Amino acid sequence: MHTTEMHVPKAAGLAALGPGHPVLVTTSARDGHSALSAAQVIASHTKAPVVALSVVEESITAFNEPGYGFVSEAYDDVRANARLTALKNRVASVAGPDASWETPVRVGATERVIADEARDRQAGLIVMDSGRHNWIARLLVGETTLRTIRWAECPVLAVGSTFDHLPHVAVAAIDFSPSSIAAARESLALLSDHATLYLVHVWRRSLSDHPSERARDDEYERSLVPLFERAVRTLAAPAGVTVVTMTMLGEPAGELLAFAAAQGADLIVAGRRGRRFFERLFVGSVTTALVRGAECSVLVTPDPPLAEADELARLVSGMFESEKPEDWPAELDDFSRRNHGRRVLLEADDPSVGRRIHVRGYTLAGAAYDPNDGRAELMLGDPASPMVHLTHSMPGVKLVAVRSGPEGRDEALLIAHGGGWAMLTLTPAELPSITGRSRSAPDR
Repeated sequence: MHTTEMHVPKAAGLAALGPGHPVLVTTSARDGHSALSAAQVIASHTKAPVVALSVVEESITAFNEPGYGFVSEAYDDVRANARLTALKNRVASVAGPDASWETPVRVGATERVIADEARDRQAGLIVMDSGRHNWIARLLVGETTLRTIRWAECPVLAVGSTFDHLPHVAVAAIDFSPSSIAAARESLALLSDHATLYLVHVWRRSLSDHPSERARDDEYERSLVPLFERAVRTLAAPAGVTVVTMTMLGEPAGELLAFAAAQGADLIVAGRRGRRFFERLFVGSVTTALVRGAECSVLVTPDPPLAEADELARLVSGMFESEKPEDWPAELDDFSRRNHGRRVLLEADDPSVGRRIHVRGYTLAGAAYDPNDGRAELMLGDPASPMVHLTHSMPGVKLVAVRSGPEGRDEALLIAHGGGWAMLTLTPAELPSITGRSRSAPDR
């Protein structure tokens, strides 16, 4: 086990909550007091308005067969009106009779209604009861929470048995992915002024005793120190919040739950992952285990947008890599914007001619991907002859990756395609460059 403690300087957080982004708190027919109390605490801290939503599951009305009777279409309206009365009473008991909370009651599938309501209102947070009171409630409410997490476009807070103050101790599951870093950063908006945030990375060593496997594990362990340093710098937690980094060996969910319990954590934080529709139907196994097994509250955040994921990946791991064609146009456009005019060295490996340096000393004019023909292009200019431009075209793109340095400045672009690859290395501005093109360059 390795532990590093550091106090990070004050910086502006990325709290989504505020006047334009309400807290959406949900209640069921029999439960919701803990979630309402949490919403009250969070709203008092963030000055965000609160919307208290209750969902009435739609009745089946097609019982026309003899012996089954018939459910009137007005039955759901009666149930909704009764739920509204109960909801207003609960809100008054928590926030006071003069609270300005909105109290909508909707009829439909709970998780979809919640997600739609949050999206329509541009909610910054969904607060739900996690069902910690007994094992039946834990199972039923927990599954509803997981289904809501699948569909929600904003963070979801599954509240433990009590949430009467902002968290003093939080544990964030970190695997150095953009999703986990974004989750830890989102959690800063919910922490008390003098909280402790643990960034915990759990991994497993290889079961093999082969020297190469042991060497790879040792190298990975050494890499964790700079990864944590970059992660903490990227979080930019407020002054007063202590960030503690920790690595542990074992099964991630079990180790995280045991560590959170030992530290008396008020909150566990995890990222959901998955921007595409099919990926969103499944919540990661670790996140699922945390939601189901934690005794404290759990905050789960969605995968960040591509531009933010790109930035976080480059800042923390030094590399953004994607095999998804839908990511490539935006990624190459952003790369072009960040590095336009920088001097480059273009190296390519093609099965027909081998590995060669094609261009040295030209400047980057742009990089683009055309999804219609699956082709990427690098456009380069001669700084000594503004009218001279070169284009390196690559069909059959398979992967786009960007490497950056410790301060987030891009160092190289790699595009794998067909049976080869092309790497564009960005020359530091302070170094002299050689303008020209190698005789072997096949660029066109």
